[in-house]
Formats: sequence, C-alpha cells, structure tokens
Amino acid sequence: MVAEVANTTVSLMRGVGYDEYGDISDDMAAVTPGIPAVLIETSKSVFDPATQTPRTVRSATCRVPAWTKILNSDQLRDDLTGSVYSIEDVTRPPTLITTHAGGREDLVLTLRRVTASGV
Repeated sequence: MVAEVANTTVSLMRGVGYDEYGDISDDMAAVTPGIPAVLIETSKSVFDPATQTPRTVRSATCRVPAWTKILNSDQLRDDLTGSVYSIEDVTRPPTLITTHAGGREDLVLTLRRVTASGV
C-alpha cells in the first residue's frame, strides 16, 4: 500500500487544447491532485564506446494506489518539487495472494522527466 510509505504526492495531468493557429497542444490540467505516491529517481553512469565519453542514464519509477485512473497519455506533476513526468508504461505487478485488506496491488509507472532537473 502506497499511503503508508509515500514520499510525495502527485497530480495527474490530462487534456489537450488548441493554440492560436488551431493546432492541438498539450493543455495539461490537474485532473486528480494530491495522489499519495512513492517516486524514485535513479541514475547510473555508463561508458559510451562510440563517443568514448561517460554518460549518465536516469530513470524514474512511481507507485500509486490501485484506484488511480491513469492513461499512457497522461503526465504526472510531483507536488513537492514541481517536476513533470510523462508516463511511458503502466503495470500492475502480479500477486499470488491478496493483501490483508483484500485490496489490489499498487500501479507501477515507468516515467520520463519532461521538465529540466535544474541545479
């Protein structure tokens, strides 16, 4: 259960709009604010043999409660830092037993940061 170990809250962003030229643009509005979440960012240094330079590969994973209605086209905003992430994958881990409360497993999201990380 996410609520017991949450390290942040996130807002689910969804929607499109039209710009002044009539083109579709992301108009991401907070649809579901304040979702408890466990957001973990990791980085790993790797050596790129093609360019002979070290690279840093960053990834982000997030766990949200099972009741969250998430689409792959949505974005998440970390309410604590303001960072925005696009959702690459939504999975529900398989389980062989039910939880004590009889609830479902939390959703696991694979994320990619949209906003710059800053300093």
